[in-house]
Amino acid sequence: MKKILVLGLASLLSGSASYAPTTVSADVTFASEYVFRGVQLADNAVHPSIEFGYDNFYLGYWGAFPVENMSSKGWINEYDFYAGWGYDLNENTKIDLGATYYYYTDADSTFEPYVGISSEMGVVTPSLYVYYDVDLKNITVQGSLGGSIPLESIKSSLDLSATIGYVNVDEGDSYAWYGASAVVPFNLNEHATLNIGLHYYYNDLSDYDGDKFYFTVGATVGF
Repeated sequence: MKKILVLGLASLLSGSASYAPTTVSADVTFASEYVFRGVQLADNAVHPSIEFGYDNFYLGYWGAFPVENMSSKGWINEYDFYAGWGYDLNENTKIDLGATYYYYTDADSTFEPYVGISSEMGVVTPSLYVYYDVDLKNITVQGSLGGSIPLESIKSSLDLSATIGYVNVDEGDSYAWYGASAVVPFNLNEHATLNIGLHYYYNDLSDYDGDKFYFTVGATVGF
């Protein structure tokens, strides 16, 4: 399910009435586990995505395709379609309004609006998002903190982030989770980047083994 998008919106939230930039970015990432809101939904998975931005508006697609579709574990293909609008409250603070449609090959689809706010505070950027799935009637509150450390020796950076959240489930067990990520991007050329990341997650579901590390390798192209 789409990693909303607490990350990567800054380039789409800029602009003015006199100049409306258009952006396009595409990404393909391999993940040793597919984790969404602190819960593993598959082992090895491929995540393709594409996103378009115009002025303060954006729309895109994000997918999750387990390398081995194991229906016995509930590992299925997923297609997420999302759109949103961002607005600068001031020089450092932005709001984000949007919605995601989650389509599954072997499960019921759901629709989830969201609202978020983020603010640049020196070297860190905190954010807070609230999601409401109108079909499952689940409410999710998610807070994140991100920052970047330059790595001059390899002409890159160490991009760090931490996330904590709570899912209030209408039918089933509500739970809390937290996680952390460390990603190093390598510029291949003016438009392409190779991203290598290590991630950790934990949840407090009593019947779930929710305390693991996993890694990601992906390539991003943007214009």
